[in-house]
Amino acid sequence: MTRFPVIPLACVLVAVSALTRAQQPGITPTLVEPSDLARRVDLVGQEVLVDDRVAFYVTRGGNDDDELQLKRTPVTFLVPRRLRPSQSRIVSAVIRGRLERQGKQLVCRVEALDLKPPDLQRLDAALSQLRPDDYRTRRAWARWAEHRATAFHDEPLARRASSLEAEALKIEGEMKRVTVDAPEQWLRMAREARDRKVAEPEPSALAHRALRARIASAEGLAALRAVAAEIDSFFPSAGRDRESSKVSLQRWEARYADDPASAYREAPEAIRKAMDRRLWADVRARILEATPFADLPAAIGIADQAAEQLPERGDLPAKLLEKGGAAVRRDLGTLRQDEIRRLADVYRNRLRRPEEARQVLRDWLDQKRSKLSDSDVEGRLALAPLYEEMVGDRVTAVELLRKAWEIDPGSRETAEAFRLRGFRREKETWVEASTQAPSTPVEPGRATVASASLIGLTADELKRRLIAEPTSRSYVASRGRLIEQRVYLDTGSVRYVNLLRTPGESQPRVIADYTLPRNARKEVPHQVP
Repeated sequence: MTRFPVIPLACVLVAVSALTRAQQPGITPTLVEPSDLARRVDLVGQEVLVDDRVAFYVTRGGNDDDELQLKRTPVTFLVPRRLRPSQSRIVSAVIRGRLERQGKQLVCRVEALDLKPPDLQRLDAALSQLRPDDYRTRRAWARWAEHRATAFHDEPLARRASSLEAEALKIEGEMKRVTVDAPEQWLRMAREARDRKVAEPEPSALAHRALRARIASAEGLAALRAVAAEIDSFFPSAGRDRESSKVSLQRWEARYADDPASAYREAPEAIRKAMDRRLWADVRARILEATPFADLPAAIGIADQAAEQLPERGDLPAKLLEKGGAAVRRDLGTLRQDEIRRLADVYRNRLRRPEEARQVLRDWLDQKRSKLSDSDVEGRLALAPLYEEMVGDRVTAVELLRKAWEIDPGSRETAEAFRLRGFRREKETWVEASTQAPSTPVEPGRATVASASLIGLTADELKRRLIAEPTSRSYVASRGRLIEQRVYLDTGSVRYVNLLRTPGESQPRVIADYTLPRNARKEVPHQVP
């Protein structure tokens, strides 16, 4: 047999005050579940109080007591003629009587009988007597109604019980706005309401009020992650509900910001789902923003995570990358070449800020240059092509080469670097050849060479610019770098284009572009292909 929880005594006593006043002073009847009457031997001889629906009522003649049978107990209730009801239809009753044993049968001699209307009517009548702020008695009546609805499979009563408990929850939540830790109490109430299957949207509305307050006051990653766990627990589908992230909340923004619970209650279901998603997304965004970056790859990883988890926050990955880039730039001089290239790539391709990428590279190069000693030839030879390749700065590259030659005038590597850039030696000085395009007509069948500079182009871009293949190619390898020189012959001139390939680069880039008269070609050193 199913057991039901005991109904709150205060609730029943309020409803049957007439019975309690009729009993002897100092004696309090035991409130008993109907189904317990036949099972509890300790009740025999005791005065009991029972509240149940009536199965039938039989009147007896002569001096015999009438018989009343309740729906949830086999115990027969003996009603004296003085308490016989005047109405023919009896729906429900609260009975006070003494439980006795007659042979093998248990009976209850009724001492007071209070007939009740149908449960919904009884409930409404009781609620009409309550103060607007009396959430405790409302909740007691809600649980009484829930208990009866379960026992008698009464769906309308169950719905009324659920809505009444939601009403009590709303009143209590409003009254606890000024408590020491209101968010904690709101969240506890919301969880209890959810566990008791209180009608939505009240449990979720109260949870929104609590969790919004929690997010606003959270300081540090640990606190934010704790709130995120609570959100995941209360709204487990919000993180997966990407469709709701596309729903506009513009019309609800102000109301929700002012009072999340009230806005949530008023919103239609689709908007409430979008609010659940927004709650989830807001705390996730704050967690990602608060996460420290160990290095640039970590920042990129977190930005990628933001793009994957929070597609509705289109600006968040860029914000995280900017934060990561700023952190890395504080120690720019410590970065390796592959790291600075990756940082520049972030600014150029992911943040769409090519000028910032160029500035990052120049700042890094300038820091490297500032650390060169007065006698460092190799450092200058290594840095010169990087200025050309990374920022297209031929002027600084040549300055570095001139300083290297000044330190070591006999350096073959420095001389080779000058010649690759179209310089020729005159006594102890290196002189740059003309970079003007030839004025003589182009020989038929030859490629037309544009007068615009090609510095910075990739090999593919160079091919598209000049169309035809070069007349010849030659290569020089030095310090892990490979320089390719492409030669384009014209009728009266020769154009030289040097491309540098460095480790980690998928394509070489143009670092030098110059033109010499045809009769000056002998000045360019012969290089082995």
